[in-house]
Amino acid sequence: MKIQEDVKKVIEGSSYVTIVTVGEAGEPHPIIVGNVKAGEDAIIIGIYKMEVTQKNLQKNPKAWILAATVDGGPKGYRLVGNAVVKDKEVIFTPESAELLL
Repeated sequence: MKIQEDVKKVIEGSSYVTIVTVGEAGEPHPIIVGNVKAGEDAIIIGIYKMEVTQKNLQKNPKAWILAATVDGGPKGYRLVGNAVVKDKEVIFTPESAELLL
C-alpha cells in the first residue's frame, strides 16, 4: 500500500506514535515511540530498547500503528500491517489505513 500524503502528515506531525504488537499469549503490547519517519510505502521507527516489541515481531510480524495530531484540526489514523526489525529500526509496511478523527 502506498502511504497517502495526508497519513504521512499526521504521522510526522505527531509528537509520539503508538505501535502495537502481539505477545506469545495473544496479548496486545502497545508502546509509544517518537523517532518515526513515513516513506512512500513503509514507516520507519528507530529502536530505543523495545525489547518486548522486537521479541514479539520475531514470532508474529502483525502490528498496528496509531497516530494523531491537532495541527490543522484534530486528525488521526490507525494503520494495520506487518513489521520487521532490521538495522536497529522497525520497518512497518501498512496494508490498510483507517481515519479515526
